[in-house]
Amino acid sequence: MLNDFLAPLEGSVLNYIDSLPELSVGKNLFFNDENLDLSKIDIALIGLNEYRGSSNSNLNHFKSNTFRKEFYSLYSGDWKVNLVDLGDVINGNILSDTYYAVRYISETLIKNNVIPFFIGGSQDLTFPIYKSYCGKGNEINLSCIDNKFDFGQIENEFDDLSFMSKIILDEKNELNHYSNIGFQTFLNSQEEIDLLDKMQFESYRLGKVDRKIDIIEPCLRNTNIVSIDFKSIKASELNFIHNFPNGFQSSQICTISRYAGISNRVSSIGIFDVFNNEISYALLSQLIWYFIEGFCLRIEEDPYSKDFRGNSYCVSIGNQQLKFYNSDLSQKWWFELDNNSKNNTLIPCNNEDYIDACNQIISGRILLSLKRNFV
Repeated sequence: MLNDFLAPLEGSVLNYIDSLPELSVGKNLFFNDENLDLSKIDIALIGLNEYRGSSNSNLNHFKSNTFRKEFYSLYSGDWKVNLVDLGDVINGNILSDTYYAVRYISETLIKNNVIPFFIGGSQDLTFPIYKSYCGKGNEINLSCIDNKFDFGQIENEFDDLSFMSKIILDEKNELNHYSNIGFQTFLNSQEEIDLLDKMQFESYRLGKVDRKIDIIEPCLRNTNIVSIDFKSIKASELNFIHNFPNGFQSSQICTISRYAGISNRVSSIGIFDVFNNEISYALLSQLIWYFIEGFCLRIEEDPYSKDFRGNSYCVSIGNQQLKFYNSDLSQKWWFELDNNSKNNTLIPCNNEDYIDACNQIISGRILLSLKRNFV
């Protein structure tokens, strides 16, 4: 059934693989055929060429097969991962048909414990990925690496600048939490900023992330879906192919992708609005490479388990009891809200949150969690 929505790889791409070294990525992945066993796959690459939901009619469209040659030529890391390239999603006669295909592919892969990694297309395609999680009774957390919140007005149909409005206004909205990483204040209206605060969503200004990028690791550790807008990358990093002079550096966006890979909760990812130039294909390839490296470093840790290797610390702030956990193995931190319940929730945090609490300061992350859980 998956193959009803997917176009096979071009012969020129398959022929190119024959010329690659044995240790290259292209020589160490699976390709889609009728005998593909999803139970043996960890991550699936899926190309997107759908731009009817883009607000930019002048976009120089991403060429998925040109990208593939760049990605396949990289050398594999010290990985134990089964990677498959499923080909490209076939565009439907109307945009909603493509949304259905993306939703079905995402839902099928996640059901089989395979991480769908969508590449290309416009960011409105985040919506059908989100819909693939709905109706399962599970918490849905979405993080967008984007210089805008995308809470735009919906007139006739939503697009890549209003897909978050579509998610929030959806009559069956099941979104638990939204986080934005890298927003730039002057690109977002005060109305959008106020809405984010009112809904107790999480946001990180570009400058704050730029100064200390590891502050976003706990956010991605608590995320199911990651959506990356390529326009969040600084123009000078991409040969000035877009007109956003401020943004993430190449090394920073790779770090973010690696954090997403390490997160045990991240079960789908999409990188959208990729530009059609050589540097974009090179950087996209490296983003995927770092995600896979992170995935191979995933560690299942449960601070409540008797096998947990780490320490716990109790801190009192006023009448609020906070309990922190720190892993000796991964150095990750969590905090627990002591609300006299047997079902306390562990929330990812970092060492600075703990130090602030010791100094009788409630960090922004903990304060937001308190509001979300008790207000």
